[in-house]
Amino acid sequence: MLAALTAVLGAGAADAEALWMRDVKISPDGTTIAFTYKGDIYAVDADGGKARRLTSKESYETTPIWSPDGKHIAFASDRNGNYDIYLMDADGGNIRRLTTNSANEIPETFSPDGGEVWFSAAIQNPQSSAMYPSARMTELYAVKTTGGKSRQIVGTPVQMPSFTPDGKTMFYQDVKGFEDEWRKHHTSSVTRDIWSYDMATGRHQNITDRAGEDRNPVVSPDGKTVYILSERDGSTFNVWAFPLGSPADAVKVTDFATHPVRFLSIGSNGKMAFTYDGAIYTMDNGRGTPRRLTVDVTGVEPEDVVKKDVRPGGAVVSPDGKMVAFVSRGDVFVTSVEYPTTVQVTHTPAAERHLSWGSDNRTLYYTSERSGHKNIYRATIDRKDDPNFANATSIKEEAMFDVRPGARITDATDEYSHPMISPDGKKMAFVKNRNKIMVMNLATRGVRQLTDGETYPGQDDEMVAVWSPDSRWLAIELVPEMRDPYSDIGLLNVETGEVTNLTRSGYFCMNPRFVLDGNAIIFFTDRYGMRNHASWGSQEDIMIVFL
Repeated sequence: MLAALTAVLGAGAADAEALWMRDVKISPDGTTIAFTYKGDIYAVDADGGKARRLTSKESYETTPIWSPDGKHIAFASDRNGNYDIYLMDADGGNIRRLTTNSANEIPETFSPDGGEVWFSAAIQNPQSSAMYPSARMTELYAVKTTGGKSRQIVGTPVQMPSFTPDGKTMFYQDVKGFEDEWRKHHTSSVTRDIWSYDMATGRHQNITDRAGEDRNPVVSPDGKTVYILSERDGSTFNVWAFPLGSPADAVKVTDFATHPVRFLSIGSNGKMAFTYDGAIYTMDNGRGTPRRLTVDVTGVEPEDVVKKDVRPGGAVVSPDGKMVAFVSRGDVFVTSVEYPTTVQVTHTPAAERHLSWGSDNRTLYYTSERSGHKNIYRATIDRKDDPNFANATSIKEEAMFDVRPGARITDATDEYSHPMISPDGKKMAFVKNRNKIMVMNLATRGVRQLTDGETYPGQDDEMVAVWSPDSRWLAIELVPEMRDPYSDIGLLNVETGEVTNLTRSGYFCMNPRFVLDGNAIIFFTDRYGMRNHASWGSQEDIMIVFL
């Protein structure tokens, strides 16, 4: 399993003002603000200044929440694979793991008495629940701060809860569907509402119940006011407030424009903290002018050589079987299967994907959107004496097509993606403008169009195509006669562009692979398996078709 890589990074960085801090949470006494920045947890004085780094693992730490007494911080970390709940002292010491479930667990709040951490996770819906089973539709759980078995509190999504001072009522935002949580100006039946939950009776009540977004409730220290984030006047997200028993009387507290306010919290002294346009702001008692904080972060690594955890995706093995190329967090890496050496090929803010090896084991092709539009790039080992990618000291990159570098996303231009190099290394099949299969002669750079987009319409270049061993054919998934999304297996002649439908099943036939020296194709199909005709889901078999 590809678990880690070693890269050389320059140590020592100057102090810099941090922007785009997330998961901002002010301490119960209102003196300190915890936040997530570049995958670690930091804390800074509520007046701003130099931030203190509380975690320093190679993993991703997120969503800090304070215990009621301010002595501890719970957070989520993926240092063991998925997100688990961890607890640490407020100064970053004495970190211990509280949960071990394979689901992603995100802390929401401490219990009013501070003895438990309440968290969201999609583990098990109650038997009586009618909720659609999905990782987005979580349940609310509790785990003791000393660890142990978790217990379920509520079987429906409960996010960003806040208690009244007496601990008898919890306010929270719901989740009704799959809409992106960062979407702005959204009005529909699945927008988030603020609910109240009676801790004694277990009764839920929707207290906003409107078509627009209402989020992130925060109860004032005196228990008389509830602050929320809302777009209810048609502008961007701002802080609104209403009396505890009268949500209809909400008034606007802040008046930001253009960008949304996020991550609202409040301390016992009435000081509120939130973010706007990447910066942290504070505000006293929901009144006055919000104050922008300057937060300085020092990014000094303890050593010159830093070990990074990676999450390999889209892995492809080199033709000689000695290297594996993969994508982690949007960049291309190559690792040796014989030695613990790994090289990072790309270092861009854009995501790379669709890896394909050249037949010489010294060339890699992939898709990138770094110019604003999809293009195919080729990376080659620059020095002849470097034996392979994993030990390359210099790597040369070039774009395969001219897509007008610097062109805006809205500019009309062709896009190229999904390179597939033939076994003989002479041809590259690829996708043009999302759904047309093309082929290039790599020696002459001549290009021919093989399909017009009708064989796999509207699939955003994620079509499946594999070369035959003799480099004369492509086995493809196709969607004929407007039967989207059901697919058949087709055989595409690379010389003529003729497509032969091999299955014509009316069900899903997927993931073809050539076998028996190219004389047959195996594929998945659900045409014979048990299936749910009223919805999705069916059993699949592997079948073979002889050519």
